[in-house]
Amino acid sequence: MKETKQETILFSCLGSTDPVRGEHDGPMLHIARHYRPDKILWYLTKEMQMINEKDHRYELAIDCLKKQCPGYEPEILPPCYSSQEDVSDFDGFYDAFYEELLNLSRRYPNAEILVNLSSGTPQMKVTLALLSSTLQFPIRAIQVKNFEKRSGTSERTTSKNYELEYELELNEDAEPGAPCRCSEPQLMLIQRNKRRAQVDSLLQHYDYAALLDMRETLPETVMPLVQHLANRCVYNPAAYMQAKGIREIELYPAGAPNAASYPVYRELSEYILVLKLMQCTGRYTDLVIRLNPLIIRLQKSWLEKEGDVDFSRFGYRDHQGEMIMDPEKIYETAPDFAKLLNARYESRGGFRKGPLNIVFCNYMAEWLKKAGTKQGVLFQNLEKLNKKRNESAHNLKNVTEEEIQKILGYSSSRLIEELIDLLRIIYPQHYRKELFSIYDTANHYILEQL
Repeated sequence: MKETKQETILFSCLGSTDPVRGEHDGPMLHIARHYRPDKILWYLTKEMQMINEKDHRYELAIDCLKKQCPGYEPEILPPCYSSQEDVSDFDGFYDAFYEELLNLSRRYPNAEILVNLSSGTPQMKVTLALLSSTLQFPIRAIQVKNFEKRSGTSERTTSKNYELEYELELNEDAEPGAPCRCSEPQLMLIQRNKRRAQVDSLLQHYDYAALLDMRETLPETVMPLVQHLANRCVYNPAAYMQAKGIREIELYPAGAPNAASYPVYRELSEYILVLKLMQCTGRYTDLVIRLNPLIIRLQKSWLEKEGDVDFSRFGYRDHQGEMIMDPEKIYETAPDFAKLLNARYESRGGFRKGPLNIVFCNYMAEWLKKAGTKQGVLFQNLEKLNKKRNESAHNLKNVTEEEIQKILGYSSSRLIEELIDLLRIIYPQHYRKELFSIYDTANHYILEQL
């Protein structure tokens, strides 16, 4: 398959060295000659606009270039005309250049913008250099060295004695083998790479809130995704609605998304993803503290699926929607289970009415002869870890990776894998492996856009 060339657009101010000076290309024309941009956008001050209106020198220079380079037909976009009165004002051009470059990136999102650093006033050049080093959409800064290798001594193109036809006809840069005087300043590349490294570091730490603070230096095209991730990583339900407007990657890969059970699966899987980020960033105390509600939800779903349990026969939901286990209903439904519970709670005078919890579910798994299964053992280990959670919630001591390994017999990353596998067993119709690497997939996409 033939590889297509990326479209390029030249953004160029026009100054007293354009289009041809001293029988050599001015910077704009020289860049056009050697980079062959598909489109060219000129930025003219009032002085340059008035000069061009008299002899159309810039259009004529491009026409001449097209004759010298058969097959090259650049599109000249409608020029930008400056309203700036003081062309020596450093701050005067920043907003205007920023808007023009941003508009180009929006209109042509797949194009690379070439920026001419050698035409215009010193203030214009410095401003473009600054923007070229900070903007994060595809942009390349190009400098054109003076053919005299020193400050120009030839007559400027703004002089009354300037002869356009003479300069075009005797232009030495149009001769075969004429050297290319273009260069791409490495300092800007270093600055851009430094900014890219900053973004990469934040992505590795899944710090999307900090990325939002860098919005002015990120491509506008990735900002909806960054905003989505910033909400999603803190379990904000707004993230799901935001994802509907993002088409670049599939953010919620799942089977049977229209099934009645999918909202529950999505809720549980998103919670596991939040825990996974805590594990990846070493927030082990947060991980252990946040585990409890998930474990109970998973236990209940697992027992309903594997043990064919109807929890409404063992209890009821209170006015806040919390499941309450009722000793009387348990005795009526399963006297042998009631007997087991009373034996386990003998030191407290037998089982008493209370909220559904990890311990109760583990006793139910024991009653159903499922305590020895892989999942049953997992929940028993999680019960031990939950005791550590209770300690951490009531003191200032942090949970460490070593403590998790001591309790579970394996690492915190393995714990996340076990939770994901448990979800796969309970909801096989919805499970898709790629969901659980979605943050890394999104991070890779964001880096690709820089």
